[in-house]
Amino acid sequence: MGDFATLSLEGSGLERQPRVPPDKRAKGYADRFDATTLWLDAVWTGQEVVLVCPRLNNLWFTVTCAAFALDGRPVRARLRRYYRHTLISLKAPVRPDRVSVRIGDWVGETGVHGPQTAGFAGLNVLMTLSKDNDPAWIEDWARFHVRHHGAQACLFVDNGSAEHGPEAIRPALERAGLSRSVILSAPLRYGPRGKPPFVNAELFLQTGVMNVLRLRFLKQARAVLNCDIDELVMTPGRTVFDLAAGSARGFVQFPGRWVHPAPGSEGWSWHARHTYADSPARPCPPKWCIVPDGPLGRFQWRPHELEGLPLQRRFRAESAWFYHCRTITNGWKSQSRTGVNDNTVPDEVLVAALDAADLPRRTG
Repeated sequence: MGDFATLSLEGSGLERQPRVPPDKRAKGYADRFDATTLWLDAVWTGQEVVLVCPRLNNLWFTVTCAAFALDGRPVRARLRRYYRHTLISLKAPVRPDRVSVRIGDWVGETGVHGPQTAGFAGLNVLMTLSKDNDPAWIEDWARFHVRHHGAQACLFVDNGSAEHGPEAIRPALERAGLSRSVILSAPLRYGPRGKPPFVNAELFLQTGVMNVLRLRFLKQARAVLNCDIDELVMTPGRTVFDLAAGSARGFVQFPGRWVHPAPGSEGWSWHARHTYADSPARPCPPKWCIVPDGPLGRFQWRPHELEGLPLQRRFRAESAWFYHCRTITNGWKSQSRTGVNDNTVPDEVLVAALDAADLPRRTG
């Protein structure tokens, strides 16, 4: 079945079409767009099988008229549409082995994953999606959050890395001091960038992966931090997991700040070289930490928010933010060593946090 029970539409004659108008698509849009994944994963939650799909777009009516079955037994489907994904729910008081769909003469089928929540029960969990990030970056990112926040486990999804796959990622996470790591492979198209106001409208994969992990692995976690490899979270005097667990709603958001290596720096990039911040600060969209079985557990996860949660600014934590490291990227060699502009100044809080994390000295 693989790490994800993914069903492709190949051979069906059907394809998902972009809903973004042609004049709002960036160059190469079609090459990055996921036209063929019907569902990313099939997860039995204890009462139903949930199929986590990229947003169906033009396929909505076709799928609503499709015939679904669990172990060959017909079952009625309930569809729920969100901004970048769709959920298909099939009642199942007993876990089935297989789920299938018939559309005309075409039949597609996958296995069904059961809940795997016990391995993360009660733990502070890092969650991320990554592709071809250097193992040294992964180790430093994880070590920072172990030292400053008491991160205990990591749920790491690799997006089909060509150079640094799971065999390189696992020892990096172990060296960082995590007690448990699960690495999954999802070699699917990440999605294309559009033009405003559709910049992120069809970046299906990350949102889909987040909601698979929520359903399949993380229901019993103490708290989950949504954080990319180039991001370092700061909550001085407390951990981000304690902050979420101690909040009234079990959820906190915090903004980001761009940081850079020192002006004129040359050579290979790593987190501890990012000691300069923009002045004035350039903000980044927020990230979050949540108690999955808390009061907001019913909301869908997105990279920067909980979908449909009203007045999200009221969940912004005071004295909490993350540093967004400009050159922790596969394209770091093409980045200006001075960042976006020359108005950068040393960030003493960040320097102290990097020193306290005791990150290994990197060369290159």
